[in-house]
Amino acid sequence: MLFYIWLAVFFCSIGSIYAFVPSSNHVGSNSINNRPIIEHESSYKISNTHQTSSSSSTTCLQMALLDDAMKTRLDGIRRSYQALTERLADPDVIGDSNLLRQVMKDRSQSEEVVLVYDDYCRLDEELEGAQELFQDAGDDAEMREMARSEMKEIEVQLEELEAKIKILLLPKDPNDDRNCMLEIRAGTGGSEANLFAGDLLDVYRKFMSNEGYSVKMMDSSAGDDGGYKNVVLEVKGDSVYSKLKWEAGVHRVQRVPATETQGRVHTSTATVAIMVSNSICLVCLICSYHLQSLLTL
Repeated sequence: MLFYIWLAVFFCSIGSIYAFVPSSNHVGSNSINNRPIIEHESSYKISNTHQTSSSSSTTCLQMALLDDAMKTRLDGIRRSYQALTERLADPDVIGDSNLLRQVMKDRSQSEEVVLVYDDYCRLDEELEGAQELFQDAGDDAEMREMARSEMKEIEVQLEELEAKIKILLLPKDPNDDRNCMLEIRAGTGGSEANLFAGDLLDVYRKFMSNEGYSVKMMDSSAGDDGGYKNVVLEVKGDSVYSKLKWEAGVHRVQRVPATETQGRVHTSTATVAIMVSNSICLVCLICSYHLQSLLTL
């Protein structure tokens, strides 16, 4: 009985050993089974490489398309500018003052962009000519160096013009073409702050005069020792708000004021407020003026 049990265990052991020892066919099947896995991994890496290269080429294509789109947009702006220029000679436009004013306004809005783009196209043509000269120079080292230096100078100018064009193409504030109200209010510093507010008023008046703006004083409160405690101006002209809106905020000065007898440096401030001019602002200004008048009674 024990013999049969031992014999059964013996044959089972042999079968297990035979199952774990790979035959030639088994090795072949394993190599065949493993090969697709390796090939799949390599193909995965290759596909990723193709995907990366295709994505980079797509990015380059998108950049090229963006450049083409920008040039197309600029060409459209130039055509519109030329069409508006031709309309200025139209008798119907000349006979209608309102229409003539609108055409001149639309033309002026795109004039700077067109002029900069014309310079960009001119430099681009000069760059192509310098590149052709460099290629045709052959073994002439002096000619190649001259063409190389010319290309560098033109490329720098093109970069500057391109940056300027991008800024000019940014969307504008809808209030840029409107008139505005400018308020200067003396801050900390006592009498010196009033003098500083008066100096700011003189600076802004000189700037507005150079720009050809129409200035009207709406309200003012003079300081005891000169200057102004508060002053409000109405400014009218071409694109007034676009140039004055950046002046809003607190202005500070450190100097020896005229009222100082011991030569000490004082720090004074004044606040500048820029408001779009409309009927609501005027009503609020009139109401605040009458309210201040009532409070001083």
